[in-house]
Amino acid sequence: MDKAWLYIYFPLAEVKRKILSIKYLSVMMIIVFLNVLYTITLRKFSYLTGYAITPYFFPFLVSISFYNMIFFALYIYFFSDAPFVQRNTIYQMIRCGRTRWGIIQLEKIFLSSFIFNLGSFFLSIMVLLPYISFEKGWGKVIYTLSRTNMGEAYKISISFMYDIIGKYTPLQFMALTMIILWLAGSAIGIMMFSLSLFVGRITTLICVSIFVVLPIVLDDFPIVLRPLAIYFSPISWTRITEIGQFKYGIPRLPSLIFILSAYIIMCILFSAAALIRLRTIDLKWSSEEE
Repeated sequence: MDKAWLYIYFPLAEVKRKILSIKYLSVMMIIVFLNVLYTITLRKFSYLTGYAITPYFFPFLVSISFYNMIFFALYIYFFSDAPFVQRNTIYQMIRCGRTRWGIIQLEKIFLSSFIFNLGSFFLSIMVLLPYISFEKGWGKVIYTLSRTNMGEAYKISISFMYDIIGKYTPLQFMALTMIILWLAGSAIGIMMFSLSLFVGRITTLICVSIFVVLPIVLDDFPIVLRPLAIYFSPISWTRITEIGQFKYGIPRLPSLIFILSAYIIMCILFSAAALIRLRTIDLKWSSEEE
C-alpha cells in the first residue's frame, strides 16, 4: 500500500509544484498573447454578425503552422529542467529508489502535459468571452466560415475546413485533438527526460528544438521527398486538420493509426531508456527555478 501511495502522492505533488511555478505561468501568459493575436479577427466577426462562436475552433487554431511551432517551443521551455533533479531528489531516491523515482517523473510528465493542453484550451475560450456559445453542433460561425469565403473577406487568421466539419462531430474532433496533443507533449517531455540522462541538457534542447522547427522546413520541402520526410517529423502530426488531407494527390500527414501508434511507441521506448540509464548515472541537481 505504501509503494502504491508513492506513485500517487509524489507525482501529484510534483505536478502541483510545476503548475504553480513561474515557468508555467509564463508559458500560459504567452499562450494568452498568441490566442488574442490569432482570434482577434474571429472575435470581431462574431461581434459584427451577432453570433457567438463555439469553443471547437481550438483544433483549427493549433493547426496554424506558426502557432503550432510556438506552442511546442513553449513545451520545450516547460520541460527544459529535465531530468528534473532538484534539491529534494536525493531524499526521494533514498525513500523510493532510482527506478521508482524515474517512474514518478514519467507520471509527472504525462500529467503535466495533460494540464498544459487543458489550460491552453480554456485560455482560448477565455480570450473570446463573451462571444462564446456552448452548443452540440459546430455553431453558425464555424459552419458559415467553412462554407463561404467570408473568412478571407474578414481576414480571419483561422481556416475552417468543411470536409472536417462534415466528417467529425465537434466532440469527436476535440477529443482527437486533445489525445494527439497529450501524446505529443508527453513524448516531447519523455524524450527530453531520457536524452538529458544520456547527452546532457544543452544537447537535448538542441535536438528537440530541431523537431519543433522541422514542420516549417517541411512546408517548403520538395514535393517528391516530403511524403517520406513527414514520417520523421512528429510535431507535424499535431496539425490535426491536415490528417487525411491530400496535396497534389499525396497525403499531407501519415494515417491516424500510424500517428497514435508512433507516439505511444516513442513514449514506451524513451521511458524504458530513461529507467535503464537511471540505474547507473551520477545525477547532479540543478538550482534552476521551475
